[in-house]
Amino acid sequence: MLVVLIGVIVGIRYWHHTDKGQQQWDLWKLHIPVVGSIIERSTLSRYCRSFSMMLSAGVPMTQALSLVADAVDNAYMHDKIVGMRRGIESGESMLRVSNSSHLFTPLVLQMVAVGEETGQIDQLLNDAADFYEGEVDYDLKNLTAKLEPILIGFVAVIVLILALGIYLPMWDMLKVVKGG
Repeated sequence: MLVVLIGVIVGIRYWHHTDKGQQQWDLWKLHIPVVGSIIERSTLSRYCRSFSMMLSAGVPMTQALSLVADAVDNAYMHDKIVGMRRGIESGESMLRVSNSSHLFTPLVLQMVAVGEETGQIDQLLNDAADFYEGEVDYDLKNLTAKLEPILIGFVAVIVLILALGIYLPMWDMLKVVKGG
């Protein structure tokens, strides 16, 4: 069993270090039941903040997207952002490529649309980063409320196992005494 366990761990680590494995793992991280949305919004906040800073510093949009893709630290989102860069290079608008990436909320897409029309996309992306950071802060504060029922159920199962470990032998001894 120990050899099988070590084999499974080595296999998972090898798979995780492949490009497809890394991308699949990062996609799974975004769908974890309680914390997946927090991870996703935190990563999108990092994207918006980094992209906004690069645009306001005068970095060309396509080069900024390439740099931001490396900054998000998520292989799945990296590929989506690189796809956005390719779309912009082929002449599509920022709104269209952002919408087709399926990464952003409608509010952020609206901010990108307004930013493109007014020429202040860097400021509106900064506002989008603030929006995502606010949501992450709110969710982190409420995370304990979501985890409490799970932890209470876990503790209840442990107490049940301990109680059965004590009482089952006593009931068996009582059956032996009554039967004898």
